[in-house]
Amino acid sequence: MNRRRGLRSLCCAAVAVSAMSLSGLLLAAEEVKIGFLVKQAEEPWFQTEWAFAEKAGKEHGFTVIKIAVPDGEKTLSAIDS
Repeated sequence: MNRRRGLRSLCCAAVAVSAMSLSGLLLAAEEVKIGFLVKQAEEPWFQTEWAFAEKAGKEHGFTVIKIAVPDGEKTLSAIDS
């Protein structure tokens, strides 16, 4: 459970920092997209995190791309692309 809290905190912090740093770029011509990777997309915990990330995206002008990555190799591949 603590591991999930840590992961959730890390993800929320990443979204918050990204949103704040991108707030000055809202006038840019290109749409901002942020990938949100989770290990177990079928778990309600991660679905809730995705929902709040999308809410933050609507408030701060970026699009959340939901990516489920069940193993390490797929995680690295998703990060690279």
